[in-house]
Amino acid sequence: MTTPTHQSDLTIPDIHTVDIWQIALDIPSAQIQSLKNTLDSKELERHQHLHNKHQQSFLVSHIACRHILAQYLNLSAKQIIYKKNKYGKPLLDHGTPIRFNMSHSHNTAIIAISNNADIGVDVEFIKKKPSWEKIAHRFFHPNEIAYLFDQDTDEQKKSFFQIWTRKEAYIKALGTGFATPFSSFDVIKKDIILGSANNPDTNIWYQKDLKVIPQYTAAIVQNTLIKKIRYYSY
Repeated sequence: MTTPTHQSDLTIPDIHTVDIWQIALDIPSAQIQSLKNTLDSKELERHQHLHNKHQQSFLVSHIACRHILAQYLNLSAKQIIYKKNKYGKPLLDHGTPIRFNMSHSHNTAIIAISNNADIGVDVEFIKKKPSWEKIAHRFFHPNEIAYLFDQDTDEQKKSFFQIWTRKEAYIKALGTGFATPFSSFDVIKKDIILGSANNPDTNIWYQKDLKVIPQYTAAIVQNTLIKKIRYYSY
């Protein structure tokens, strides 16, 4: 693993633009050990408490995140300082308009960068045999369930994962995590997320599905209109 080539044209996105960074996680572990000291003590402690099979993806994604954010802030990766909201969502502690969010699944991670907009991102590997029908009935909004099972059989599993990524991205943008019930909002309507009686959030949130590698779905949600997405690879 090497640090990313500096993007000479990299600028902080405007308020209606989101930068998406895609990171490959299947990197020989020997290549990342020398970069572990990039992380702070809290990150290293979290890494040590993870199951062995998740440790490498954690290291690669968090090291990459620091290097990417450092490019926007003209800092070294080690100088990046995080803080968290009361639900544990990480934020930058640098007095910057940059907001970010990260997600990883299987061998891929995605980092979303926005300008002064609360943002969430989720990526999911489309598994061969998930119990997605049971999950949908348990967690989805009634409108989403109706939409999902109205799809052709061949499209239902992909539609399930796309709905799931939108919903995950929304609660991550809110910064509340699973404190916001999945069934309390509807992500079917194009671009806009709709709350319901048991979801007190009355803000307007905008969503976009992302272009990712085959066998994955991904989505972003933020509280300003998304007019442009810039894609980068790490």
